[in-house]
Amino acid sequence: MPMNAPHRRRIPASFALALYEYLDAKGLDSDALLPQSRPSTDIALNADLPIDDWRRLLECAAGHLNDPLLGLHLGQTLSLRHVGVLGYVIMASQNLGDALNRLNRYQRLVYDVTPMAIRANGGGVELVWDAEHGRPGPLVDETAITALVHLCRGLTRPGFAPAYVSFINPTPAVIGEYTEFFGCPVEFEQVDTVIRLDAQTLLEPLQTADPAMLAILEDQADALLARLPDQSPLIDEVRRRIGRLLPEASPEITCVAESMDLSVRTLQRQLTAAGTSFLKEVAAVRQEIAERYLRETRLGLVDIALLLGYSEHSAFTRSFIRWTGMTPQAYRQRHG
Repeated sequence: MPMNAPHRRRIPASFALALYEYLDAKGLDSDALLPQSRPSTDIALNADLPIDDWRRLLECAAGHLNDPLLGLHLGQTLSLRHVGVLGYVIMASQNLGDALNRLNRYQRLVYDVTPMAIRANGGGVELVWDAEHGRPGPLVDETAITALVHLCRGLTRPGFAPAYVSFINPTPAVIGEYTEFFGCPVEFEQVDTVIRLDAQTLLEPLQTADPAMLAILEDQADALLARLPDQSPLIDEVRRRIGRLLPEASPEITCVAESMDLSVRTLQRQLTAAGTSFLKEVAAVRQEIAERYLRETRLGLVDIALLLGYSEHSAFTRSFIRWTGMTPQAYRQRHG
């Protein structure tokens, strides 16, 4: 999604589901306490929630709990399942720096409110949310920043800590719990909301034990080979490697050739001799996987576009119409 696209000021409805689950775990009747219907647990269809509704839900819950630090507490309960398919793409990253770059690319899928910017700071980086795009409020900000650090710990190690954290919001009555959780200096009433990470932290390898992303990618490639007509071993291998690269970004022939220990020119020549091209094979892989997801899953169009390496779902829709002569929605209805 283009970074200059207007932000819709919405978040995934799965965040609200996490709030209901948090209240349930405390023995409260969340459906009676909160002024909005509980989101379905089957939240994979890209449902989202206006940020003003999210703020009201948080304020209502904080009032019932008498907990002004609800954002700090709730954020520690969010998991990758609340992030959706983007969580699995992040898990495929080699290290924390790669994961944050992917988060930056697809941030609007999980927090389409205030755009995150990454800026260099000495040998490290700062993740920055400015005040120019509005101030959603302390509970919204603190839930999001806490959740991000909490997820980073789950992906790397329990002792992971930023070098510094700042918030644009007013200073709370007690800040000790903030510094204890973040494990670094925390300041309030600053110009920007910031998470600072040093260079060594960016190299932290991801230690997640969940192989779900690898399973998804391998399943894509294997299902593709099983469904398409028999091809030469070369084309089968190219398609398999394209399938595994798709969620990373638009596959490049240089990456595929390098992974096969071939030069780009050699791979191009071999594909031409087989009566095809790299771009044709990328399209074949994308079409087969897209049709499979539309037939066999309830993934939303944004999720499918992400898994196919598109940066915006409108580009996926245009491609799908070119392949099949119908929109993805029409295809799903016909084959549902």
